[in-house]
Amino acid sequence: MSILLLWLIKTYWLLIPPKKRNKCLFKKSCSHYVFDIAKEDGLLKGLKALRYRFKHCRPGYYIINGKDGKLLISARNEVFKSTEINQRILKNN
Repeated sequence: MSILLLWLIKTYWLLIPPKKRNKCLFKKSCSHYVFDIAKEDGLLKGLKALRYRFKHCRPGYYIINGKDGKLLISARNEVFKSTEINQRILKNN
C-alpha cells in the first residue's frame, strides 16, 4: 500500500513545479521526508511522518539563538536544531 503514497508524492513532484510549491521550514522538504520514510518503513510510518510534518511545517514558528546555534520553535512548541532548518529560514532571521 505504500506504493500508492509513493506514487502520489512522485505525481506531486511531476505536476507542481518547484517554484510553485510551498516553501518548507526544514532542510529536507516535507515531501522528500515522507517519501523516504514510506519507502523504508511502509505506509503507516509514512502517514505518521506526513501528519507530523503537517503539524509542524506551518506559520507561527519563531527562531531563537541558542548556545549551539539557532533553534526553531514550531507553532506546536517543538524545538528543532539549526541542522534541521532550511537555510532560507535561518537567513531571514
